[in-house]
Amino acid sequence: MDQQKLGSVLITGANVGIGKEVARQLAVQGAASRIYLACRDDRRAQAAKLDLEKSTGKRVFTVVRMDLSDKESVRATLKELPSIDGLVMNAGGMGGPSPLATTPDGVTNVFAQNVLGHVVLLEELLRSGRLSTVAVYVGSEAARGVKIMNAKRLALPTSSVDEFVGVINGEHARANKLNVISCYGETKYLAALWMSALARANPSVRLLTVSPGGTRGTNAAKNMPFLIGQFMDKVFMPISGVLGISHSLEEGGKRIVSGLLDAKLQSGVFYGAPEGKTIGPLVPQSPIFADLARPEIQDNAAAAIHQFSSLEQTRAGEAA
Repeated sequence: MDQQKLGSVLITGANVGIGKEVARQLAVQGAASRIYLACRDDRRAQAAKLDLEKSTGKRVFTVVRMDLSDKESVRATLKELPSIDGLVMNAGGMGGPSPLATTPDGVTNVFAQNVLGHVVLLEELLRSGRLSTVAVYVGSEAARGVKIMNAKRLALPTSSVDEFVGVINGEHARANKLNVISCYGETKYLAALWMSALARANPSVRLLTVSPGGTRGTNAAKNMPFLIGQFMDKVFMPISGVLGISHSLEEGGKRIVSGLLDAKLQSGVFYGAPEGKTIGPLVPQSPIFADLARPEIQDNAAAAIHQFSSLEQTRAGEAA
C-alpha cells in the first residue's frame, strides 16, 4: 500500500461500528494527527471519544455534533469546521421503523440517513476548498445486487433524472414493493454514482466509494424495522461468519482505511467484494454492474440528488 499521511480526518457516524473502528485504526497507525468524530448524539460521542483514547493511548480525537439526516445541522456544523485532509462518510442505516416515509426535504428516511447530508457536507467542503486530499463514501455490495442479502439490483428503463428522483422520494420502491435491503441498496447505488460524477468534476481530490463488506458488529440491525432487525441481530449475523459471508469489524474497518490511505485505489471508482461475494479482496464494482461506470448515468443520478440537496431548492420550498 502506498500509504498517505493525513493531518486531519473527519468521520461521520463515528461513535459506533465501522466509523469508530476506522477512527481507532487511524489513531493506532498514526495516520492522522487530528480525528474529528462527527455524531448526532453528543453524549454517545463523548463516551466514544473516551473509549478511543483509552484503547489507543492517543489524544487526537475531537467531537463534532452533526446530524446527517438534517441538512441544516450539517450546514451549521460546516460554518465552524476547519479545513480537513480526509473525510469518511460512514453515517447511515436502514431508515429506521419507516424507511420509505418521507422527510420534510421530500426524500425517504433511508435516503436521508445515508446520502442527503453527506452530499451537502462533501460538496460544500469542495466548493470552499476545505478538503485537500481524499473522501471515502462507505458503500455496500447491496448497490450492485446481492442474492444472499435479498437485495435486488436497481433496473430502470433509461436511468433518467426523473427515474432517479422516483428512487429518492420512494415512489419506485413503493410501486415495486421492495424490501428494506433493496431500498438500502438503491440508496447506496445512487451515492456511488454521485461520488463518481463528483470525482470527474474534482480531479485534484481523490473521491471514491468503498464497501466494508459483510461486517459483524456494526449495529446495523438497530436501524431496521423491528422484526427484520431481530432476525438480522439474533439469527443471520451470528451465523454469517460460519457461512463465509461476513468478517470482523476490524476487517471491515481496514477496507475503509485502505480507501482513505491507499493512493492506488483510484478516484471515481466503487470498490467492494468480488462478484457473488460479500467479503474478499477489494475490486472495482463496475465490471459486475456496468451502469456504475457510465458517465451519463452518474450525471443523471447527481442531478436528481441535487434537486433535493441544494440550498436554492430549500429556499424555494420555504418561500412556497
